[in-house]
Amino acid sequence: MQQASASEPVVVLRDLRFTWPKRPAPVLAIEELRIGQGEQLFLMGPSGSGKTTLLGILAGIIRPQQGKVTVLGRDIAALGGAARDRFRADHIGFIFQMFNLIPYLSLVENVTLPCRFSRLRKAEALRRSSDPGDESLRLLG
Repeated sequence: MQQASASEPVVVLRDLRFTWPKRPAPVLAIEELRIGQGEQLFLMGPSGSGKTTLLGILAGIIRPQQGKVTVLGRDIAALGGAARDRFRADHIGFIFQMFNLIPYLSLVENVTLPCRFSRLRKAEALRRSSDPGDESLRLLG
């Protein structure tokens, strides 16, 4: 997987604005946000405050009306739909409060599911363990 250098932020937002249709005010208005490699960020706020919208923008699922979104040095909004999907499969993962596991898959199958969509993710799992399932057990431990 692509890694950022220690001095280069992995996420940069500049002049970001997003307003849902039929809403009078922006749900997101971020002048600048920089997140470095290894940095942890806790998003907290009431329902409707933009937490999930921000995650959707960072993943390229939602495009902002204004501003620049850079993840791992790539301008996410400038990528076409298929390129955003590939970038997301290779580099983005979320674990939500309500895990939204696929009920007919085991826990290990849920954890290794991204390896089915991304050769990069599978190669990374195999670099660390002999099998993606073994790597998922290591991570879950």
